[in-house]
Amino acid sequence: MSDATEPTADGRDRLLASISRYQVPIGILLLVGLLRPVIAHDALLGSSYIASSMLIWMLFAAAFNLLYGYSGLLSFGHAIFLGTGIYGVAIGLRHFDLPYLVAAPIGVIVAGLIAYGIARLIVGYGEIYFAMLTLAFAEAIHFVVNADPFGLTGGADGLRSGTTPGWIESFRGQSVVQLGGGEFDLYYFVAIVFVLATLALWQIVRSPFGRTLVAIRDNEELARAMGISTARYQVWAFTLSGIFSAIAGTLLVIRNSGASLENFGMMTGAEVILMSIFGGMSYFFGPIAGAFSWFFAREYLTNLEMVAVPLLGTVDVGPILGYWRFFFGFLFVVVIVLSPREGLWGFVRSIADRVRRRLTEVIRE
Repeated sequence: MSDATEPTADGRDRLLASISRYQVPIGILLLVGLLRPVIAHDALLGSSYIASSMLIWMLFAAAFNLLYGYSGLLSFGHAIFLGTGIYGVAIGLRHFDLPYLVAAPIGVIVAGLIAYGIARLIVGYGEIYFAMLTLAFAEAIHFVVNADPFGLTGGADGLRSGTTPGWIESFRGQSVVQLGGGEFDLYYFVAIVFVLATLALWQIVRSPFGRTLVAIRDNEELARAMGISTARYQVWAFTLSGIFSAIAGTLLVIRNSGASLENFGMMTGAEVILMSIFGGMSYFFGPIAGAFSWFFAREYLTNLEMVAVPLLGTVDVGPILGYWRFFFGFLFVVVIVLSPREGLWGFVRSIADRVRRRLTEVIRE
């Protein structure tokens, strides 16, 4: 009897070990497969319109967290790289008639070069000075874009017309990709890029390079004493973070059908910081959960108008919930107080672990 059961137990253990090892790729695939139908349910948003925007901002938040969560360096200027990806595509399409598949890599490369140049200048000055200098660079580049150099950026008006690739068509408010004689929703194009980019980020953070970044974050002096060139690792962390942020930008420009000056604004940089902290910067999925929560809260609260309240009947809450950032901020404070570094993702994981342990105890009893 034992001979028959042991292979089954071994096979089950191997399966569980494989699932545990590849839980991030499995989670990424489940995310892109379930996001649209889940948020489109009538009990939630009732529409899948913002699903592609959610994926793009999830990628941006995950890219930002490569620097903040894994390297311990806070950047207030990451809108630089998102905006460079956006304007790189918009300028290439509108002014130079470049194909999207040429303009997008150019935008990503330019963003990488800018990130590398900035990092070489400011890494090594300490965390506070690093954060302030990224903000200074962000403000400087925002000023340049607003000045509309050589008529390329459109100044305060941004770039709208002529920034959509010819293989994307809009039909009844939905963007459709037409390639190879077939057509599919823009969401699936964004999802493919999202999966490839997030898997690449996952490989980076679990590689020796990523583990070295964590060691530097936890104790930079000890890492230096071990012979690690901390500045070199931080420069490349900043550069890679900027590159993946620009990839998100190359998607956002076709999702929004244009480029806007606010993409370089302070609010854009602040929002991605809040998403990462709220979601949990200690986890790979933390910033992704934070970006989802941000967009879901905004859409759900701003579209909620009437609520049934016991004893009071139906109450019009539309004017109140228009200030959705206040309620999200309150939730942010609650999560940070209960789980300072773990964030929402860590808080949910801790509850799930308790439930799982309790169920295991009940089953054993």
